[in-house]
Amino acid sequence: MHLEGKTALVTGGAMGLGLGVVQALVSRGVKVVCLDVAVEAGQKEAATLNSEHGPDTVTFLRCDVTNLDQLRECFQQAVTVLGHIDIVFNNAGLVMENRWQYMVDVNIKGVVEGTNLAVEHMRKDKGGKGGVIINTASYAGLVPRFFFPVYAATKFAVTGFTASWASNPYLKDMGLRFGSLCPTSVDTAFQRFKDEQLLYPEEFKEMNKVNGMLPVGKAVEGFLQLVEDDDSNGSNMTVTKHGVLFRRLVVEDGKGLAGQ
Repeated sequence: MHLEGKTALVTGGAMGLGLGVVQALVSRGVKVVCLDVAVEAGQKEAATLNSEHGPDTVTFLRCDVTNLDQLRECFQQAVTVLGHIDIVFNNAGLVMENRWQYMVDVNIKGVVEGTNLAVEHMRKDKGGKGGVIINTASYAGLVPRFFFPVYAATKFAVTGFTASWASNPYLKDMGLRFGSLCPTSVDTAFQRFKDEQLLYPEEFKEMNKVNGMLPVGKAVEGFLQLVEDDDSNGSNMTVTKHGVLFRRLVVEDGKGLAGQ
């Protein structure tokens, strides 16, 4: 996809990886609607980007992705503001093992409903213009992580959900592509966990010391590859400090299943 002149909706876009993606899209000529619960940060960043790139380049809307009525209304407002949506980045997420029910609502329910709304508004066979839907998973959505088992479970859910949508045989008619962004620990405020948010905080800190933190720009680079590559559908884009790698975790036609 050539980005100049396109439109996008980004959840969790007021800071961290989401903000990095918003900035990258805007610098490439994309108009963006940014959703987040962090109102002060979101309004400030939108104002800065609009002053640099022109008025109405970024529209900020307060949105809690666990409030499905609110999320639906924000998608509708985005269509009103942008005319249509070409790119959706379901990025809002958190780590909170001590409030795992809420974390499941954000990390799974928010992504599922965000994807469903994106499909509803974007699919060509229902009046949309097609496009790309990218969901933020994690490297922890590909390999086990005992530090935060429920968080890992939510991210495994995201990769499975996204890959399942990507296997839909009617995608050509819809004009849609899907992908999961699976970075290792990104160097943002997101990683400044309180100990109670993890089951084993010291072991998690030690892992990050050994593996290092991924610069935001590297994760954004992976996102851009997913969006710009028209042949990419159903890929898990793994991003580490060593580079970017496409991975497909899809069992095709039941091959390799026990009893087949």
